[in-house]
Amino acid sequence: MSHRQPARIRVADMTVIALVAVMILLGKTLLRMPISVSGHAGVLWIAALVIGRGVVRRPWSATLMALIGGLLVAVMQPSSSGALLTVAKYVIPGMLLDGLTPLLGGRLDRIVPAVVAGGAAHAGKVAVDLVEGLIAHVPASVLAVGLTASTALHIAFGALGGLLGALVLRALMRARIPQMADLADVEVPR
Repeated sequence: MSHRQPARIRVADMTVIALVAVMILLGKTLLRMPISVSGHAGVLWIAALVIGRGVVRRPWSATLMALIGGLLVAVMQPSSSGALLTVAKYVIPGMLLDGLTPLLGGRLDRIVPAVVAGGAAHAGKVAVDLVEGLIAHVPASVLAVGLTASTALHIAFGALGGLLGALVLRALMRARIPQMADLADVEVPR
């Protein structure tokens, strides 16, 4: 009778997961500018998630990064949304990124899959905004108008974050960093 060894997560993967979680907090903190453009902070934290998911090719790695990042945001920058909804605003996009990555070929260093995944993942944050509006008893007509523009902006900023993430992944692959040896064996698209 053989005993299966539990799948262990590598120290390098844990490091990337922790760094991406911190980047989510930093992205939220650094882009907390009052420019009145919904979803603009997603450029940085979606890019970080795309990079992290591209490097840590484990099931649910983006969800784990987003969960830790969302917890950091909930603790370090409490909002009127409450901790649960704050964390959900990051976990849902992480889950979408994890779910879409294999469907898009599993390669987030490619521009089109990264842009599509980034835009769709960031749009998932709007679903939590919808739930938040329903909890607050915002009239459906007001929600529909407000979330239409918000959804378009979230998709655009998420797609831009996906593009940025793909470009960084490509640069990392070209650099042939020893800790990323399993990525270096893949032909880098030009």
